[in-house]
Amino acid sequence: MNLAEAIAYIFPAYVANGAPVVFVRALGRSHPIDLGARAWDGRRVLGDGKTFEGLLSGILSGFMVGLIILFMGNLGGFRSPLEPLVLSLGAMCGDILGAFLKRRMGIERGRPAPILDQLGFLAVALASAYVVYGPPRWLDGYTLAAIILITVALHLSTNAGAYLLGLKDRPY
Repeated sequence: MNLAEAIAYIFPAYVANGAPVVFVRALGRSHPIDLGARAWDGRRVLGDGKTFEGLLSGILSGFMVGLIILFMGNLGGFRSPLEPLVLSLGAMCGDILGAFLKRRMGIERGRPAPILDQLGFLAVALASAYVVYGPPRWLDGYTLAAIILITVALHLSTNAGAYLLGLKDRPY
């Protein structure tokens, strides 16, 4: 039961992380969060891949999915209607932080950064919810390890699927 509840709990973060690819592609235009600015190292702060449209669509999509989970029996064990919002915000912040770190390491937009790409959004989403609400009731070492493995597998498979559907330029 812990694993099912953990997946339902983190699902808003998964949706928040994946939704921008679909929404920005469907919108057909986007505006980078960093507005083209460069950091002290001469590289873009975030790059063209992190957009206002993606940020907003991710947060709203994750929050809406979380509310659906909450009102359909609260399978995720949310302690507040705002907990899915915190998870979605955390996921998007984690993704943006990952882009910032990749740019500082000289990794170009769209190039892989194993572990950071797959788990950065999850780590910040869980840490954000932990700070605001404390540990979720499902949290134990085994369940957390399972969520990490599931997240890596999901991230790799959904990126490959998005590539096959023409939503992404690369399969990772």
